[in-house]
Amino acid sequence: MEKLVLHLLVNQHAGSGKGARQYKEVQKQLIAKEIPFQTYLTEYAGHEREIVQELLKGVLTPYKDNKPFEHLLVVLGGDGTLHEVVNALKHEPTIPIGYLPSGSGNDFARGVGVSRKIDVALTQLLAVQKPKPISLMEATDVDSNDTRLILNNVGVGIDAKIVATANHSKAKSLLNQMKLGSLSYVSAALSSIFKQPSFPLIVETSTEKKEFKKAFLCTTTNHPYFGGGVAIDPTASAYTEDIHLIIVEKIFPLSLAWLIIKLFFKQHLTSPHLHRFVDSELTLTCPVAQVGQADGEELGERNFKLRFKTTQRLFWM
Repeated sequence: MEKLVLHLLVNQHAGSGKGARQYKEVQKQLIAKEIPFQTYLTEYAGHEREIVQELLKGVLTPYKDNKPFEHLLVVLGGDGTLHEVVNALKHEPTIPIGYLPSGSGNDFARGVGVSRKIDVALTQLLAVQKPKPISLMEATDVDSNDTRLILNNVGVGIDAKIVATANHSKAKSLLNQMKLGSLSYVSAALSSIFKQPSFPLIVETSTEKKEFKKAFLCTTTNHPYFGGGVAIDPTASAYTEDIHLIIVEKIFPLSLAWLIIKLFFKQHLTSPHLHRFVDSELTLTCPVAQVGQADGEELGERNFKLRFKTTQRLFWM
């Protein structure tokens, strides 16, 4: 680490201002440890990609064993910021990315074992000697042929409605300031969950095709967590090449309440109302308009036909 220069891409607005506070802590520690660094502050939506494109012009290089590696890109922000950076480097999977989580949910950090405490996360980062490959989902819109990399999950139905409600909640900023950011998702769930209508869904894996007439929740995930720490599939792992899909059908309110209780105790996978698919590739079709989300980014309300597979990229973890 002596010759490694850290290039900190910082979203000060992550976690309703937590990013700015935590950057000051990181800056102080790096100066004390005499670790060279440069800082790039994001100022508007999409700025992450512009910063990355500039750094690709002679600063960032692929990692190769037994060759000097001098410049490391480190993202300090939430899952949304990291999502933008990963997709800006979609065609450069061997350029490593370090991560200091500073968002509201920080599900990717949970999923890959990075501490959500900024001082511990920095210690972890500085202790790394070489990057390791981590699996991401590659989601392709079949109609537009647009492909994006997914850190956490893609949801259609109640999952996406909860994300949209949380994103626009006036309480989210206050909860983040009180270090209770995950509660914004709980609050959004309580206000949305009984209003979500059922919808038809078609799932195609390498071995089967299954239709659902009354789907309620549909989440394709890369690791266990969504919604700020809820383990939607405790068996999922970002260190395998499997995609996990969870579908819950519309059920009576009391049955739904019981399923939610089981979810928080990680005992929900045995429910007869829950369907789980695990495969290296799958296709998801929703023929009627529904809200969607990808890594917490709202995809709007529309029909969906999405094809998923996994790909690997290097992270400094």
